[in-house]
Amino acid sequence: MECWIICHGLSSFLAFTWDYTEQNITVVWKSGEIVRLAVPSNSLTNPQNLKQSLDKSLNEGSEALSEKMRGCQIEYTNILKETRSKAKEEYKKLKELVQSSKEVSTNVTTEKHVIIPEGEIPKLRSETEIYNDMVKAEIDKLPIETRKIIELTRESGFEPWITAYRKPKFACDFEFHSHKNRFSLFIDKKYIEQIEISEQLAYILGFDSQVLKESCVAKFMPDMRGGVSCFHVYAPGLIEPMIIGDITAPVLRIVTIRGKQDEIIEEQFLSIQYHKLLVKEISEILIEIRTTSGSLMPFQYGTCTLTLHFKKSTYF
Repeated sequence: MECWIICHGLSSFLAFTWDYTEQNITVVWKSGEIVRLAVPSNSLTNPQNLKQSLDKSLNEGSEALSEKMRGCQIEYTNILKETRSKAKEEYKKLKELVQSSKEVSTNVTTEKHVIIPEGEIPKLRSETEIYNDMVKAEIDKLPIETRKIIELTRESGFEPWITAYRKPKFACDFEFHSHKNRFSLFIDKKYIEQIEISEQLAYILGFDSQVLKESCVAKFMPDMRGGVSCFHVYAPGLIEPMIIGDITAPVLRIVTIRGKQDEIIEEQFLSIQYHKLLVKEISEILIEIRTTSGSLMPFQYGTCTLTLHFKKSTYF
């Protein structure tokens, strides 16, 4: 005799417990450095809390990068100081050499002038010219990474970069505009190459792209549920597949997600929807909870209880 099964009830210890801990923002700096900043899951409750969490993450910064920049600043300052002293000495020697060459060319020996060809008389260069050439030569000896940093800081100096590394919020900042119900992102192109947002977080914020290279306003309203409004309860190998859209799948129930984070949710299904079993003997039951896209629901914590009801088929 055939048997049928129905999903009678489903209770979840915690609602909205899918894993948001992997959400992050990646800051790609003009210097080539890459910093990944995590966005805690407990902030994904409303736009205001998310905005505060984004600010906190961006304010964490990277002390390692700022110390690295400070080290480059000290090294570069020492190079300039030493080169300045060397340039003065070089200029002094060159000036004396040029002067002595001119004096030799006007001395009279053996009743005639000793003339030094013009090309053999050293050209007197300014101290600034000598200094610039020596600085360039010293910089060319440095590693490529250090040379790139020096080039980036040539106009702005090191201090703004150190501040930006310690507090990335000064170079990139998220804002929530309540009157528009939209998030926006500010990017300072002097320091930031691009901002990369994890796929789920980009969806939550309303951005249609994960890679942002310029200041912009999100195209869509924020969705604090991250596009997850329901989940599917699968029983593979236990029930016959049913039609879901344009495919067939062994789905027991489609459950609408409701409630707030950490709220206890209980769902009872009063409408009868029995499914035909594929087996006559059951030693174990495998249940999968998946999203609409078919991926496993990555619960962070909590328990879920599923109540099933079996009955004999009335059809032979």
